[in-house]
Amino acid sequence: MKRIIFLDVETTGLFVEHGDRIIEIGCVEVINGHLTGRVFHSYFNPEVKITQGAFNVHGIKDDFLLLKPMFYEKINEFIGFINNSTIIAHNAKFDINFINKEIYLTNFKIKKIQNYANILDSLLLFRKLYPRKKNNLNDLCLKFNLIKNKKRIHGALNDAFLLAVLIIKTGFIEKDFCIEI
Repeated sequence: MKRIIFLDVETTGLFVEHGDRIIEIGCVEVINGHLTGRVFHSYFNPEVKITQGAFNVHGIKDDFLLLKPMFYEKINEFIGFINNSTIIAHNAKFDINFINKEIYLTNFKIKKIQNYANILDSLLLFRKLYPRKKNNLNDLCLKFNLIKNKKRIHGALNDAFLLAVLIIKTGFIEKDFCIEI
């Protein structure tokens, strides 16, 4: 059984090292090349303000997150969902750095996400396939007719789903590509 989790996060900004935090995680499960319908999805109260640039990407407002759980409240559920899988994320280094920072801030004896799952970066794969081309998720989804307009609001669950469909549609799910972060 080949279990892959497609993962995406939305954040308060771009800079984990300056205190930006995760506000949404979306994960989509694929087993043996087929979407199973199982997902992990949660919004989080980051306790910091969302930057204007981040808001322009995902459209999530600070007040929407006020009553959402803290990351540490969902950490066990998240780790349980991704455990013993391969995670594929587009620009995985960004997502994994944010997740590892959140794990660190929980003060639990939980290790980095790399201890629970193998991490692959689909952005690195597409950069090898299409050098000097735009390889962000929107442009790739346009190229493979998964979306009609690249000007769209991003959401972690929707982007994880689009990435899963993109990888399945391109046939890379059957090939054991190993572009690790």
